[in-house]
Amino acid sequence: MKLSNLSVLLLVAQGSVAGAHAGDVLTQHYDNARTGAVLDEKQLNTISVKSSNFGRLWNLDSDGQIVAQPLYVSELQIDTSPNPNVPLTRGTFNVVIVATMHNTVYAYDADQPHVVNGRTSPLWATWLGNPRPGGKDIDMYRTNDPEWGILSTPVIDNDRKTVYVVAWHLDPGNLQQYRLHAIDLASGLDRQQVNIGPAGSTSADAKNTPAGKECDGGDKRFNPCKHKQRAALLLSGGTIYVAFGGDGNRGALFAFDAQTLQQQGRMWTSTPNGEPFVNQHGEPAMLFSGGIWQSGQGLASDEQGNIILNTGNGAFDGTASFGNSTLRLRHDDHGFQVLDHFTPCNVKFLNAQDLDLGSAGPIVIPDGPPRIITGGKEGILYVLNRDDLGGHQPGPDQTSEQCSNTNIVQQVQAFGPVRHAAETHWGNIHGSPVYWRGPDTARIYVWGENSPLKAYKFAEGSFQDPSDPKQSGFRPPLGMPGGMLALSTDGNKPGSGILWAVVPFDGDANKQRGVRGIVLALDAQDVSRVLWTSEQLPSRDTLGLFAKFNSPLPVAGKVFVPTYGDQEELRSYSNDDAPNKDQLPRHYYLTVYGLNPPDITTRPVANQDSNDITVVRLETTTLNLDKALCTRLDAAGTRDCTEALVMSTQAPSLHNFVVTAGDDLTGCSLVRVTTASRDAAWPTASGVGFWSTRAVGGNIAADDSGRFTEKNSMRQVGTATLVNGDRASLHQFVGVANCGSPNTDRLTRLFKPYMRFDDSANAVIFQNWDLSSNYAVQGPDTQFDRSGQVLRP
Repeated sequence: MKLSNLSVLLLVAQGSVAGAHAGDVLTQHYDNARTGAVLDEKQLNTISVKSSNFGRLWNLDSDGQIVAQPLYVSELQIDTSPNPNVPLTRGTFNVVIVATMHNTVYAYDADQPHVVNGRTSPLWATWLGNPRPGGKDIDMYRTNDPEWGILSTPVIDNDRKTVYVVAWHLDPGNLQQYRLHAIDLASGLDRQQVNIGPAGSTSADAKNTPAGKECDGGDKRFNPCKHKQRAALLLSGGTIYVAFGGDGNRGALFAFDAQTLQQQGRMWTSTPNGEPFVNQHGEPAMLFSGGIWQSGQGLASDEQGNIILNTGNGAFDGTASFGNSTLRLRHDDHGFQVLDHFTPCNVKFLNAQDLDLGSAGPIVIPDGPPRIITGGKEGILYVLNRDDLGGHQPGPDQTSEQCSNTNIVQQVQAFGPVRHAAETHWGNIHGSPVYWRGPDTARIYVWGENSPLKAYKFAEGSFQDPSDPKQSGFRPPLGMPGGMLALSTDGNKPGSGILWAVVPFDGDANKQRGVRGIVLALDAQDVSRVLWTSEQLPSRDTLGLFAKFNSPLPVAGKVFVPTYGDQEELRSYSNDDAPNKDQLPRHYYLTVYGLNPPDITTRPVANQDSNDITVVRLETTTLNLDKALCTRLDAAGTRDCTEALVMSTQAPSLHNFVVTAGDDLTGCSLVRVTTASRDAAWPTASGVGFWSTRAVGGNIAADDSGRFTEKNSMRQVGTATLVNGDRASLHQFVGVANCGSPNTDRLTRLFKPYMRFDDSANAVIFQNWDLSSNYAVQGPDTQFDRSGQVLRP
């Protein structure tokens, strides 16, 4: 992309700043302690955040995936006149800074969208150069194809003049190079830049080169073709710290002077010495690694300016190599010095099972006894004494998972392993926990994989309820990465604390592309209480594609949530398969949520009968669903079990499923409905909807709870040919019937499907209904198969 092609806003008039604004967010997770909490939020609270009052305001367009957390600068003086690459913009604005995988940095007006030719236009936009192409060598499942540019969250200096960004470049001659850029905040001018480490030459077709030979960086400790700069930048004491990790590559840490961008001393590596080991496949290997990645969480620093970080799987000897460790380092004129470390007693087991401690970052508790809290892929939370991290106390059998770290303050198994499809899925913790001292007690919030969110009370330097934390009702689908968290509050004022979370909605974001995300707002004092989600009114508030490892940014009455784009087919890519350009999202953007969202525009609906869709078969089985997995809607105990049903069956629901506190799910039937959709109608269809309701004693109840499913979220279970010769696709939906019905002969569920078409030209929605009459589920043994009527053999 060339700068001249960027759509930017031409403003010569003075910009305005409306009302009072919260403080700046100049670094990832708000501060160098990485607590994850903004403490001066005056507008968002447990009363104001609800679907009738809060929702999506607009999207801010981008040119690629947004992997870095956005940043926020209030009342920033913008003057782009020194920058010849962008149109003139002058004024005072509240600004959100957005960085993309296409190596573009945007400064957007945070208070209102400026739309030009159908796209939101930034105050300025700076493209830093060609990004590194995606590939299997760095992205096994192709989740970040087609390019890798800016992975880490930038950092802004305290005088609010410069934003520092690290970009992954592809230079002429297929040279790959990392650079640290200093960009002027007022104008967007790329004022200064410096190379990080050596460049690496790579084949234009790396997959056909011998293994391990596709890149030669000239320094065996640092590979510019494979090292990933994912951890957020740290600016502390006038020094910028830049950390690297990467599959099979040593952890690397650089320091640069913030004023001159000169590198300060030599690069430090976490594993200069390797050690032999046997991996989880029983294969001998030499272990180095020790990557510093932390799922995008930034390096932390304490009051003395010491650096605190986690490393991943890697060699450990306790003197020079510190794989799978929490470290406190000092940086001075002599370079980096390891002051202290904590390494779990089962470090060899962690290495062998790929359960690296480095999947999450440490947070420094800002009050009370000096504490650091961290976790990793084993699902354990560790409470460390900040002044004495504990070192390493080896377990009796270092190849076993079972041992206790008595050398630290406390450890809690927050998320245990889950067995599914004959595999063990560990409760990985990614990113970092969040800390807040509320009006009643302090809490640590953390959301690991395969589990609800957990909120632990924290007092006197330790967890007070390690075996019984408060939990959310919502549980994401099986797989990575759990929930990405942030918290907004007005100090410790009761009713002001909101825990914001972004989690996968319909897939495993590690192995699949096209995973949708959901944003949740939970009462921070009672996380079982849901205030709002982006799926309560999906036609207005739906997020789009989940941005892996990226936290939401609540600030100044709004919540800024990055995405990987609008929509994409949910699927995995294996071997040399990769998505082509036609399969990628059509639009990339950041979603802005806030108070007083626009009214939902309603369009006339044209109902008509057709042969576009019909029901093929229905079967009922016993429903097995734990109400504790459902989303709590009110204090009386009403719960929305729709998404819990969807997740447990891996199929869309044909109706909403809400239960009260007194409802007993014992005896309920799980209904599986198979439909046939005509393939010729599918390209222009939006999806499939259902009318669905209960009927008691022959009378239709008042709860019409039919549900619409977009076509990219459908579950296809086969193909067929209709009796008229048309080709069709078979899809499966689920529902619930017979709950609380002692009389199995009583009619309990009616339903009927339709295929939907959105005619944007005429602003009309067409619903083409199944030609048959309403279908009925009457009793727990209801079964039927219409294949002989509607399908050819």
